[in-house]
Amino acid sequence: MAIFHMSFSNISAGKGRSAIASAAYRSGEKLFDDKECRHYFYARSVMPESFILIPKNAPEWASNREQLWNEVEKKDRKSNSRYAKEFNVALPIELSVDEQKTLLTKYVQENFVDQGMVADVAIHRDHPDNPHAHVMLTNRPFNPDGTWGQKTKTEYILDSHGNKTKTPAGNVRNRKIWLVDWDKKEKITEWRHNWAASVNQALEQKNIPDRISEKSFVEQGIADTPMQHEGINSKRHERKAFNQQVKNYRKSKAGYKNMQEKVVNRGHLDSLSKHFSFNEKKVVKELSHEMKTYISLESLDDKRRMLFNWKNSTLIKHAVGEDVTKQLLTINQQESSLKKADELLNKVVDRTTKKLYPELDFEQTTAAERRELIKETNSEQTIFKGSELNERLMNIRDDLLVRQLLAFTKRPYVGWKLLMQQEKEVKIELKYTLMIHDDSLESLEHVDQGLLEKYSPTEQQKITRAVKDLRAIMAVKQVIKTQYHEVLKRAFPKGDLDGLPLIKQEQAYTAVMYYDPVLKPCQAETIEQWQANPPQVFSPQEHQQGLAYL
Repeated sequence: MAIFHMSFSNISAGKGRSAIASAAYRSGEKLFDDKECRHYFYARSVMPESFILIPKNAPEWASNREQLWNEVEKKDRKSNSRYAKEFNVALPIELSVDEQKTLLTKYVQENFVDQGMVADVAIHRDHPDNPHAHVMLTNRPFNPDGTWGQKTKTEYILDSHGNKTKTPAGNVRNRKIWLVDWDKKEKITEWRHNWAASVNQALEQKNIPDRISEKSFVEQGIADTPMQHEGINSKRHERKAFNQQVKNYRKSKAGYKNMQEKVVNRGHLDSLSKHFSFNEKKVVKELSHEMKTYISLESLDDKRRMLFNWKNSTLIKHAVGEDVTKQLLTINQQESSLKKADELLNKVVDRTTKKLYPELDFEQTTAAERRELIKETNSEQTIFKGSELNERLMNIRDDLLVRQLLAFTKRPYVGWKLLMQQEKEVKIELKYTLMIHDDSLESLEHVDQGLLEKYSPTEQQKITRAVKDLRAIMAVKQVIKTQYHEVLKRAFPKGDLDGLPLIKQEQAYTAVMYYDPVLKPCQAETIEQWQANPPQVFSPQEHQQGLAYL
């Protein structure tokens, strides 16, 4: 359901805020602050989609995010200067990603950019149910020649003879005249109304019945209890208490049926640990001791992420010539134990899934999907049925794919190494299965129904699963190659990258991502400068803060 949310605020020096830091946080880019002589960078798992819109009188440098906000801070140097105006707006989930961007771009262009503001737009999609945008706007207009204009002018108060008047203390009387109306309350009301009208027009064009309004429930004649926004003021605690009462009322009213279902289902659900056999419990105890963690679906996921990141940093050290033999040995031992624990849990998950979801087609699901399904079943104490089960599985598949692609694009080198290991293991298992009937891997290139008929149903299932795994591995390897190619091609547009071995590509990739996050073309002089005097990306204090956090 479409919702209306639009809030305005000011980014000002008086509140200790920085325009550079704000832009870096919203865009996900690494920006250098000329005044503080430091970089601002905030890592994000989902990179925002950001762009800048400029008015007709603006100079070319206004399209450069780093230069734009540095110039703003140079121009407004007072202790209470307001660097920018910002608004946060919720995007309608009924529209596609491209439609959301088109709607927002048109609205920002017509309401702000055409009035003389530069708009720095960042669209955040960290959660699929909460797409929203942060838009930073300049407060100062541009002159026709591209220089900064004035926000206000001073007008002297004259007497009837046209002479300047003075206060009893002897100061000349004057008043401030605003040259733009961007700070007026009526203007913000107009902007909020225009956004609601723009969204409703887009929804109407798609024949979607939902509509939004900037007006309150009372103004719309809706008999419902609205939430109150918790601002930083003296009534904050009162509002928090009020909101909690509303939440409790709605939760108890909407959750009554759900609670009834959980009472019925609780008799059918057992925790995963109760499905272990006696021997399996013994193995679990041994593996828990080896891995120094309790064996559960959640703890193994955490352990897998930890080993993945540890192996990534270790392989990078190995790539630059460090001796990491001892670390790799420990990692391999932990990975071996993790693999045994995974195999054990997969058996238990399969038994549990067959018991709770007898209608589920195992051929159409993977072990990872069944694990996530059992985690959600235990978490919500609910057995999903019919269309809800299908919807859960679709969401699980999407989440698993996004997580896998994010991991491989953030850590391509270790991702490639892990894929090579997975591919080797799958091919070995497939080779031994095919050898039963004197077939080889090459036979699968010309596979037909007749080839598999001589295999038992279990063997056919193994072959089919292995072929699907190999295809998936090839697809993800292509994603990694594309990631290297996209980054390195931007940094070295004239470079011959195809002939570089993977280890060299990783060294170049790491340097570019560390020292050149905006991905500008690298000149030979720049690389020589890096070698002679490596940029200090983080200050010693930041290093200490990072170590303390870890």
